[in-house]
Amino acid sequence: MTIASRVLDGFKSIKGSPNELYKAYLLKFLDSFSYFSFSLIFTLFLSDDFGYSDLTAGTMYGVWGALVTAFGLLTGVIVDNLGVSNSLRIGFAIQLAAKILIFITNTRWILLMGMTILSFGGCLGIPVLTIGIRRYSTEKNRGFCFGLFYVIMNVAALLSGPIVDYCTIRFKHTGESIEINGTRSLDEEGGGEFSNDDYKEWELTGYRLVILLGIIANVVACIVTVTVKEIKVVEDGGSSSSSSNDKISKTQAFQINQASPWEIVKETLQSKDFWRFLVVVMVTLNIRMIFRHLDATLPKYMIREFGDQVPKGTIYSINPFLIIILVPIIQAATTHIDPLIMIHHGCYISAASVFFLVFSTSITSCVLFVIVLSVGEAIWSPRLYDYTCTIAKEGREGTYMALSSAPLFLAKLPVGMMSGYLLQKYCPEEGPRNSKVMWGIIAMTTATSPILLTVLWSYISKKEELVASPLQTSGRELVPLKSRDEEDEG
Repeated sequence: MTIASRVLDGFKSIKGSPNELYKAYLLKFLDSFSYFSFSLIFTLFLSDDFGYSDLTAGTMYGVWGALVTAFGLLTGVIVDNLGVSNSLRIGFAIQLAAKILIFITNTRWILLMGMTILSFGGCLGIPVLTIGIRRYSTEKNRGFCFGLFYVIMNVAALLSGPIVDYCTIRFKHTGESIEINGTRSLDEEGGGEFSNDDYKEWELTGYRLVILLGIIANVVACIVTVTVKEIKVVEDGGSSSSSSNDKISKTQAFQINQASPWEIVKETLQSKDFWRFLVVVMVTLNIRMIFRHLDATLPKYMIREFGDQVPKGTIYSINPFLIIILVPIIQAATTHIDPLIMIHHGCYISAASVFFLVFSTSITSCVLFVIVLSVGEAIWSPRLYDYTCTIAKEGREGTYMALSSAPLFLAKLPVGMMSGYLLQKYCPEEGPRNSKVMWGIIAMTTATSPILLTVLWSYISKKEELVASPLQTSGRELVPLKSRDEEDEG
């Protein structure tokens, strides 16, 4: 079977799926567009519109990401008890309120309040949609459904790049500030940070225009969530289950299995598969953090090295453009290969990408960095995404994902601070720069992930428990990894 036919079969496999699957894809697109466009301008927005230094802006970026993970850690059992539909409605409504606050304010304390609220809403967005994709798909097409889910996220990211460029270049910040209280002061490093009592007159900058577009996307998302039902696809165990890809999937109302938080957490922690997966999560932590530098470090680096007119958003969009093309092809061509093998090799490719910026300070090296990073990501990231959802018990996905995200919480804040510190020290807005050293430090930290995968391979590659974990007749357990590899993932 050719790759093209496998991809085509993948699309045929979702024909007849419940409307909730397509609603989840639409919500994924809207949420991803809002997220990627905001994350791309986040540190620039903090520095230009609120006068924060590189270190402070980077730290706040890290706090924002860490809070999303921290709130997810705390609300995992709540998601399991609320269900997918209610969690989505609450999450998107909270995000809408937070983005409106951030858009209209010119004072720091309201900005910080909006960021905190946005983080809480974010923890009820993408993770809950992931649970939804699992419930709206069948064992046969689940691999392709998750691959398409990943592609749609990157379509949104691809769109966000040029839009950010248009908004920030066409509606360029004036660079003039109006002090209402006090005077503008420079910090010791020359970052030009306002004192706590200073704020600027509100104006519709390019960054605020990007936030406004995110608000519009969020309004549409809130409307869509009202129509989402709490259902699941019923697996057909009969012989007719493989007779046609075109038949309508049977659905039933999903019964939320409510329990006390302690019982849910205890049940999850008793799973040996959970602890094995947690090791994989921790080992791949640094390679996943390179995308925080793609969002927070690369845009400022390009502006300072190559000028305000550099097409930072367009260069950023190379990543989702390649992901959209490569993921379906790689998924179809490597469906028979163990996910951990793909994760292992893909991590090495992504880690190698940073060295282009270590050896050269040029726009070409930025482009090559994004291209090679994207190739590696297309190999390992979807398989890690799918691998995560093969282990969690149905009805307990929220808790499982929350507990497994604890290492991300511990890493996001330091990475944000690291980004700000490295920019301030090695790539300041004014003065001598040594950007190659900055990227060298980032490259060395990123390279630890594939190296640790190699060192710990004999442990993390064990599959006895995953293969031996049988499907319960009640459908409470997901398909083990061995069965997932045998699926046609498109």
